[in-house]
Amino acid sequence: MNTIDRNTISCMIVDDEPNAVKLLENYIQKMPFLVLEQKCYDAFEAIAYLKQGSVDLIFMDINMPQMSGLDLAAQLPKDQSIIFTTAYSSYALEGYEYNAVDYLLKPITFKRFIQSIDKFRNRYLTTDPAIAPRPKENVPGNCIFVKSGKQYVKLQYNEILYFEASKEYVIVVGANMQTLVYKRMKQLEAQLPPNFIRIHNSFIVNISNLDRVVDNHAVFGQVKLPISSSYRERFLNLIEKNTL
Repeated sequence: MNTIDRNTISCMIVDDEPNAVKLLENYIQKMPFLVLEQKCYDAFEAIAYLKQGSVDLIFMDINMPQMSGLDLAAQLPKDQSIIFTTAYSSYALEGYEYNAVDYLLKPITFKRFIQSIDKFRNRYLTTDPAIAPRPKENVPGNCIFVKSGKQYVKLQYNEILYFEASKEYVIVVGANMQTLVYKRMKQLEAQLPPNFIRIHNSFIVNISNLDRVVDNHAVFGQVKLPISSSYRERFLNLIEKNTL
């Protein structure tokens, strides 16, 4: 697989159901780092496109007429990343034989879609030294604007320790600041760079500013944040990848 740009992930949808294509297209548009390059409604259309170009990630339906998604996958390079989608759970095991990043069972929820994208990002965006976390510089791309009340506040990523959910709001916590913003954690998580990771339903942490991990807690100075069982494996895998 080619080196993936840390800022954008090119992707493609292959599905013979227009409603399924529309749903995935809608989900992709909600993720600022995903770029939809092509929509194909059968395997042959996908083959024709891929002969002239390439994409980082393919969302591929399995049960398609004439040529199934599994048959199409068998013709693609072994390092092509695929997220299979289908209404039939019986295909799951066979799908993983084709280097599948994940297997999404229809109807696909946005929450499950985000989890698949996280799997892809963790597999390819945290192991390549060419796409290591950005340096902590005050340059465009290393900051985010958050709406707080009637104003937009500019925050440098390197200044942020963690985000904490508070009902309909999120508290942005830094070493010397706290800002309350009206945004849901799921929306925020989709916009953040790879060094920010969810550890709990209530917390997203910046591992670049993490002091240590002790007894299932992420520690920032005197503050200990719980790491829930739902996010522990993914979080610890990321820590291990950055451990000497």
